[in-house]
Amino acid sequence: MQFAIRPMIHDYDTFAAFEDAHVVGPRDLIFTQRILYKTFFSHTQAQTLFYDDFCDGEPTDIAVDAMLIDVRSRDFDRLIAIGGGSILDCAKVLALNSNESVDSLFAQGVQPRRKVELILSPTTCGTGSEVTCVSVFDFPETGSKMGKGFDAGFADHAVLIDEFLSKIPYQVFATSSADALVHALEIYLAPKANAYTDVFCLAAVQTILRGYKRMTELGPSVIREDAKAYLAASNMAGIALANILAGGVHAIAMHFGSEHHVPHGEVTRLFLPPVFKIYYEKAPNGKIADIANLIEEILGPCDPGCTPFDVLDELLAKVVPTRRLSEYGMDAGDANRYADKVIETQQRLLVNNYTPLSKTDIVQVYSQLM
Repeated sequence: MQFAIRPMIHDYDTFAAFEDAHVVGPRDLIFTQRILYKTFFSHTQAQTLFYDDFCDGEPTDIAVDAMLIDVRSRDFDRLIAIGGGSILDCAKVLALNSNESVDSLFAQGVQPRRKVELILSPTTCGTGSEVTCVSVFDFPETGSKMGKGFDAGFADHAVLIDEFLSKIPYQVFATSSADALVHALEIYLAPKANAYTDVFCLAAVQTILRGYKRMTELGPSVIREDAKAYLAASNMAGIALANILAGGVHAIAMHFGSEHHVPHGEVTRLFLPPVFKIYYEKAPNGKIADIANLIEEILGPCDPGCTPFDVLDELLAKVVPTRRLSEYGMDAGDANRYADKVIETQQRLLVNNYTPLSKTDIVQVYSQLM
């Protein structure tokens, strides 16, 4: 068993407090989105690089290659990435000491060192990317989304800034926090989970579910009041993810999200209930019973004929509304082909399933959501 927390974790109320504490200046390069720059730190003395200039959605290998060309022409000592998971994932690659393309960097066994100090600060409460070493990109040429962990991808500092959640669009909050919930639930059930990951996962699940329940009762205005709790929960789920990879929900979601350009948190929320219902049916007396009990403890008992994961699905439907797969553009005849693609490209995640998912199981998940 191994467990580690790599970056130093900091918590500040505002960007100004972080800027003062870390003496941000001209030798720093801030990698972010223009809207974040204009809203929170347009006064900064640091150099800037804008994600928007290269990509208008989730990152592709082509877009990141263009970012690398720009970054390699600059002179700076510290890369400070401020944004959602896509920006933080890109920053881990931009900080590497390499002249290779993304495709080459993702080749097996390639592990460059880092060339500059790296600070990662999330503006959403979902991926936990600030404390992991994994970068996930779309590869349009192969029609798949893939992730890779870089030994040098861990930041030196992970910085949680409450102010960044003060203006977060509701949909971004909903999809990102749902992804954090999925991380925590999947990793808790992973075969290699341990006592340490269990603590972080359960704390994250409890915080997010209680926050969702409070929000559905009192309205979205409480998100700002609960910002610190959501940031901590997603960070704790990220710490677990840095030690144990996610499983089948993410494996199935990766391909569908790439194929239909669905936000990552939306698509993981979509596939969570049907996958967990299969787990619960196959092995109800294992660790999934802990999750089932926790859901009922927080959300209330389920009706006869239902499972706690139906109750969870009802709550998630209020927080992160989704559509049927056909409405995203999937045809009923695609299920077998999609299942084959998941099995072909997502083995690094499928090996972490609570119970094995066969091709028949994966097809069943797709079919239930059509």
